[in-house]
Amino acid sequence: MIAAWKALTGAGRAIVAALSLIALLCALMAVLTMCGGKDAARKGKAGQTLTEGRTGAAQDASGVRDRADARDDTISNAVKEGTDDVRQAPDRSSANLAARRGVCRVNPSAGPDCRMLLADPGRMD
Repeated sequence: MIAAWKALTGAGRAIVAALSLIALLCALMAVLTMCGGKDAARKGKAGQTLTEGRTGAAQDASGVRDRADARDDTISNAVKEGTDDVRQAPDRSSANLAARRGVCRVNPSAGPDCRMLLADPGRMD
């Protein structure tokens, strides 16, 4: 190998050095490309995980909103029924009982009478 190197002229030595340098640069570029590919794959996986997390959070928020809407609808219906019962009451005591029953429909733990009022809708105190 040394004898072959000594046999080369100056131009030949320059060509061999240039080819060696090109081969070295190609190897370096291949290594850097592989590292960049791994980094891109890592970033892609992180982005996918982030997207899945956001999707899960959006689904959770949607479920919370749906339950809140259902609760609002239930309360609105209970208030409407209570208001209708009070308006249709024939006298003040019936209106008072209907109002108490309406409060118990919205909040069953509003008072000790609520269980009794809700269990017996025909009760007239």
